[in-house]
Amino acid sequence: MFKEKNLPTLIIYTPIIAVIFVTIFTIYLFVQNQNEYFLEESIRIEKEFNTKQKVLIKNQLNTIISYITTQEQLYTNAAIEKVIKRTVLLSTQLNQLYNDLNAEVNSSIQEDILSNLINSKISNDNYFFAFDISKNKLIQAKNKDIKREFKIDDKYFENYLFFEEGKLIQFEYSNKIVFIRYLPKLNWIIGNIENIQKDIDFIKKVSLSFISSIRFEKNGHFVVYDNKHVLLADAFRKDKIGQNQKDLSYNKEFPVQNIVHAALDSDLGSYVKSSWPKEKESNFSNKISYVQAFEKWNWILEAGLYVDDIQESILINKNKLEKRIKKYIQYVVIVSLLITFMIALLSVLMSRKIAQTFQDYQKNVQRKEEKLKMLNANLHRKVKIGIKEAQEKDRAMLHQSRLARLGTMISMIAHQWRQPLSEVSAILMEIETATKFKKLDEKLVLEGIKESDQLINYMSNTIDDFKNFFKPSKEKEDFLLDKACSNALSIVQASLNDYGIAIDISFDKKIIVNGYAREFSQVILNLLLNSRDVFEDKKVNDPRISLSTKQTDDYVYITVEDNAGGITEENINIIFEPYFTTKSSSKGTGLGLYMSKMIIEKNMNGQLSARNENNGAVFEIILRTKK
Repeated sequence: MFKEKNLPTLIIYTPIIAVIFVTIFTIYLFVQNQNEYFLEESIRIEKEFNTKQKVLIKNQLNTIISYITTQEQLYTNAAIEKVIKRTVLLSTQLNQLYNDLNAEVNSSIQEDILSNLINSKISNDNYFFAFDISKNKLIQAKNKDIKREFKIDDKYFENYLFFEEGKLIQFEYSNKIVFIRYLPKLNWIIGNIENIQKDIDFIKKVSLSFISSIRFEKNGHFVVYDNKHVLLADAFRKDKIGQNQKDLSYNKEFPVQNIVHAALDSDLGSYVKSSWPKEKESNFSNKISYVQAFEKWNWILEAGLYVDDIQESILINKNKLEKRIKKYIQYVVIVSLLITFMIALLSVLMSRKIAQTFQDYQKNVQRKEEKLKMLNANLHRKVKIGIKEAQEKDRAMLHQSRLARLGTMISMIAHQWRQPLSEVSAILMEIETATKFKKLDEKLVLEGIKESDQLINYMSNTIDDFKNFFKPSKEKEDFLLDKACSNALSIVQASLNDYGIAIDISFDKKIIVNGYAREFSQVILNLLLNSRDVFEDKKVNDPRISLSTKQTDDYVYITVEDNAGGITEENINIIFEPYFTTKSSSKGTGLGLYMSKMIIEKNMNGQLSARNENNGAVFEIILRTKK
């Protein structure tokens, strides 16, 4: 152990050493934690970056598809607008010409005039036609077979109904757009056909050029094939454009076939891994691509990034994270060392103050020790006095309890003896009367002596019963609950009868409990006497006491209930305290319920409680069932 003179030094250096140890341990844990964080964050960054790159190439490809779809739609809409306008204009001209022609003009001449108007061809890719419904005759431009063109597209002209407002016909597998209209006056169907194949070819050419020029990220680019594996666009392989790449292989794999098959097998697009050389490089590098088919043009579109470029970006992000964590660790270490230094400096500066304070404390302790010795001497004397007073108080309480029990026993004996004494008195009066009238004979005297002897024996037995009843039990024993209750009831029955108190008894089956039988009977007796005294004080009409027992699997319930109006609210929580009583000093000591609670709860490990119910007081005893 340290000596007292070394205690200031201990006070100074202990916190310093503790802080240094805690600082080193904390820094170690912190560094370990940051290393684990770095590993977890590196994995997260790599996974997140890969996901972002996949999303990027998918979005880039969707942008290209959206672009070519928009361009194709613009040209198609323009062509639709043209064929509608031409057909509407032609229908107006035909109706006007029909109205202007004289009805007397030969119908064949009318037809020739109208047919010449129909045959006026705008261009090889745009022309009119008409169908005379009455004559089932097709009027068309020269060198054009309208029926064949409709049949190629699996459509037959005769199947179309009569639409005065017009009907647009777009064929799925050709680049022709048709708009037809019914003319009621002529009973004709007229139409205009526009072939936009040249426009589509132009859009394809522009789109391929545009796609080849686009770059994203470091080496991200687009590639276009047709569904026959012919390369249409690739910024890195311009010399291979127009060539069939189906048989191109690398490491026994056919990357172009894989790309085309993946695109054709999925309507929504698919991710594909392959190997290709970068721009101006001959070595192959792993590549991840997103491919999707553009079925309208039989194109296979690919957007891809090289894996090593992705890994390079991931490595850059990891290095940034590592630098940030190292900087953070350095900052924490420096701050911790500064705090340690400040604590050490503060400890040194306070050492003299601590030493002086400690010396003052020692002097103060010495003074208090002297004072404490004096207090201990006084306390020892006071404790002895207190113990003696408590013992005297306990003896007084026990004496009062015994006197109360003795008074109760005498009162009960008086009630029990009242009737036999009256009978003895009657026998003596009878003998006295017979003597006065000189009718006393031996038979009368013997009968009187015999009856008196029986009554005296009864009174003697009564005293023995009371003596045994109030004699304390020495050891716990198994006893019948109903018998113990009946013993208490037999003691007080005569007194209850004198006061006109009816008692209702409801005992459950033969219940056996373990405890002190006589003490338990005294508790029941005390509860019955309390109810009797309350009836006496309150003058209750039809006084009645209920004594019942009930058993469950684990517990036994003994209830004493009366109809004397119950316990007042201010008293119900203090009735079990010692010396509490509502009776006069001549009638009670206030120890009955207190002693009863001690017997039930301390001696028999049960519970004794009181409550108000049904205009009366209910005292309930709960004991454990004997297993």
